[in-house]
Amino acid sequence: MKRILFTTFCCLMIIAAGTSCGSKNKGSEAGSQTTEKTNAKPARDKYIKLAAKMNAGMPQVFPGGIRVDRVEAVSDKEFRYVLTWTKEPVVSAEEFVRSAKLPLAMGIRNEEGEIETLRKDKMTISYAYYKMDGSLFAEIKIAPEEYSK
Repeated sequence: MKRILFTTFCCLMIIAAGTSCGSKNKGSEAGSQTTEKTNAKPARDKYIKLAAKMNAGMPQVFPGGIRVDRVEAVSDKEFRYVLTWTKEPVVSAEEFVRSAKLPLAMGIRNEEGEIETLRKDKMTISYAYYKMDGSLFAEIKIAPEEYSK
């Protein structure tokens, strides 16, 4: 649980840095990224159980305008965090992805607990950020090559 909070804290720091940059490109929705469906195998039971355990403590609201709504085992090689902005983001989706990807990968690399289990099995960890209206703002996928030491 501490590691989830650490990862979320890293995200919040990125958001805080992005909001102070002065980039106010609110009109660009074209940067939203979508998830492509593949013929992946279903998630393994241990990840479904892990997601259910983690979801027992959700949603978690954090200062800076982010709420972690749930986690889900997407496939046998992907685990997703679903987050919602509790206020309108002031950075573009492209800028947000560009500034958030490296700190998220570093957080995964150093984290223990639930994330350590995902890391050992070389899971892709994705973070889907939604706006309050339910539309996808951005999705960041961290592949095992990006968080490995």
